[in-house]
Amino acid sequence: MSAQFLGRLLAFLFVLLALTVGASSFAPPQSDGEVENAYRELLAANHWRTRNAARDRLIELGESALDTVLIGTEDRNEDVRATCHEILRGSFPTNERAVAAFIRGLSDSNRGYVTYPSAFHLGEHKIEAGRDALRACLAATADEPRTHYAAAKSLGELGDKAVLVTLWNGLGSDDAYTRYLSNLGVKALAGRDLSEFDYEGAWEGAFVSGPALARTQGRPVQKAQKRADRWQAIVRFTQWLKAEKPELIAELSEKLW
Repeated sequence: MSAQFLGRLLAFLFVLLALTVGASSFAPPQSDGEVENAYRELLAANHWRTRNAARDRLIELGESALDTVLIGTEDRNEDVRATCHEILRGSFPTNERAVAAFIRGLSDSNRGYVTYPSAFHLGEHKIEAGRDALRACLAATADEPRTHYAAAKSLGELGDKAVLVTLWNGLGSDDAYTRYLSNLGVKALAGRDLSEFDYEGAWEGAFVSGPALARTQGRPVQKAQKRADRWQAIVRFTQWLKAEKPELIAELSEKLW
């Protein structure tokens, strides 16, 4: 192979590389048609696989899909609303218009896949604009423990000491989700949770699959021991509050009955 041939081959490869880089650098923005097609696929989806495929395409389309996804948060179909909320939480977690959708989501009829994650999200991202709506959600959900404690958790993350009694009671709950949410809220307010007081953790070895929580029948001795260990950890935590966090123990002492 001659040196002249090699030189021409290298020159050709360099030109090809330049063209490839140039094409990718100046690729046209995604068209409205692509967004419309992806959203149409979401509306037509009747199986979680096709729904997730449409969701992933809308995520790939990024900012160009935001207006359409926001519209989807108010669709009549609860699966469409849930999917669009999921996209907003992942791709636009603190966007002003997305935040307005999360706040509306606190009163959505899809409690498990819109209301609960909206309540969780607003505190997780310290979204101050959600404070009043979270307080209203807390007051309206006494019979919906997961949403109720998600709102309490988020208010704790926003520094609202008024929820401490709710969270303290939740630490001792037999429901794993309630304990989990309460520990998150307490840690946000106090800087520590039960895991730092010789406690195995809020889940206590529970088997959790999404919103489902496995429960076992019988085993009274083991269950009694779990409760005893849990409350001993609460005792140690509360003693620490008394010694180190006088403003929080005062809040607890005043409102706990």
